[in-house]
Amino acid sequence: MYRLGLVLVFACLHGTGGVRAAPPNPDDLDAPAEIQVKARALVRQLGSEDYQAREDAQSQLADLGRYARRALLEGATASAEPEVRFRCGQLLPAATAQDIAARIDTFLADTKGEYEHHLPGWKAFRATVRSEWALLGRVVWSDRALDTAARQVFADMIAAPANRRLLMAVDGSRVELADLVTARRQAFTGPRGVRGEVPAAPPTLADVTVLLFAESRGGSQYLPRRSPITYLMSESGFTRAAADTDEKGRVYRAVAVAWLNTRDEPREMYQALTVAEQLNLTEPACELAARLLAMPGVTAAYRGRAASELASIGTKKHIPLLDRAATDASVVYSVRKPPSLDGKTEAIYEIQVRDLALAVSILLAEQKLQDYGFTDRYGGNAPAEKRAYTYSRYYFTDDDARKRALAKWADWRKSHAAE
Repeated sequence: MYRLGLVLVFACLHGTGGVRAAPPNPDDLDAPAEIQVKARALVRQLGSEDYQAREDAQSQLADLGRYARRALLEGATASAEPEVRFRCGQLLPAATAQDIAARIDTFLADTKGEYEHHLPGWKAFRATVRSEWALLGRVVWSDRALDTAARQVFADMIAAPANRRLLMAVDGSRVELADLVTARRQAFTGPRGVRGEVPAAPPTLADVTVLLFAESRGGSQYLPRRSPITYLMSESGFTRAAADTDEKGRVYRAVAVAWLNTRDEPREMYQALTVAEQLNLTEPACELAARLLAMPGVTAAYRGRAASELASIGTKKHIPLLDRAATDASVVYSVRKPPSLDGKTEAIYEIQVRDLALAVSILLAEQKLQDYGFTDRYGGNAPAEKRAYTYSRYYFTDDDARKRALAKWADWRKSHAAE
C-alpha cells in the first residue's frame, strides 16, 4: 500500500496530462520528505544480502530518477558497503543528468529573474555579462539589460557534462581551474584523423564560450602552446555569434571582453589583439595593446604590433594608457646607417619603448612627429598617418633630441590636462 502511494505521489510530481511547464522557483524541484526517506531506505537496501532485494531496490531508485539523487550521492560517497557505493555510482550519472535538466528548465522559466538558481558558474557568468562593479564585496552597479539573453546562453553552456565540470571550478582554486582549462583546450586541439588516435570532436559554440569564460577567471600564464584560440573561435562559430548585433551577440561579446581583459601572457595577448580587431572591440583592444607594449621582456615584434594597433584605432582619450611605457628605455630596434664615402663609422640609432609610446601619443593627439624631432627613415616620402605607423620607422638621432621631445610633450600634456 505504501509503495502504491509512493508511485501516485511520484506520478503527480512528474505530471500526467502531457508536458508540464517547469516551475520558475527552484525550491519547487525538491522531492517531498516521504520520497527522500524512501530513497534513503532503498539505498540501504542495495547492501542487502538478498540479491533480488538489491535488484528491486536499484530498479525503484532508477524509477525515482532525479528525486533519488541526494540519497544516491550520499550512498556513493559515504556508505561503508562496497556494493552500495558501486550501485549508487551506477545510478548517480542518470539522476544527476535529470536533475540538471530540470534545473535548467526552471532556470529558463524564471524569465523575470525573481529567484536565485544555484547552477555552477551562473552567478559569476551573470556578473560578467552585467559588467558588475563591486565595492567591499557588495555590488554597487550592474547592467541587467541582457539578463534574459544571458540565461539562454548559459543554459546551452551548462548542458554538456564536460562544460559543467569546468563551470563548477570557476569559483574555486585558480590552480585547479588552470589544470582543467589546459586539459579542455588540449582536448579541442588534439590530433584529428591520425592513425591510432581518437579524433577530437570539433568544439561547439557552447564549448568555446565556456572555455573563454573559464579562462577569463584564471588568466593565461599556464595555457598550452598548441593551437591559437582564434582558430577555435572561428571553427566553433563564436566569432560569428559575437559579431551579431542582437542581445545574445552582446552576451558573447561580454564574454570576449572579459577574456581579453584577463590575458597576461605575451603570446596570448598578441593573438587576442586579432580577436579584438575581428569583433571591433576598440576599448579592450587599446587597453590590451597598452599592456602588451609596456610588459617587460616582450619581443620587439609584439611591442611593434601593440604600438601600431594603438596608433591605428586609438584616440586622444587613450593617451593615458601609454604612461607606463613612457618611462621604459628598453631598446626594441636599432636603425643602422651605412658609413659615408669619407669612411666614417656606421651610425646606429636606438629606438626605445618610450619612443614608441611618445610617437603613438603624438599621433593620437593629432600632431606631427617631425615637430617633436623624430627622424623618418623613409625621408618623409611615405605618409605619416596613424594607420601607416610602424615601430621601426621613426627614431631620434641622439639622446638630446629625445629629451627635448619628452619635455615638449610634457608641456603639451600639462596645458591640455582638462581634455
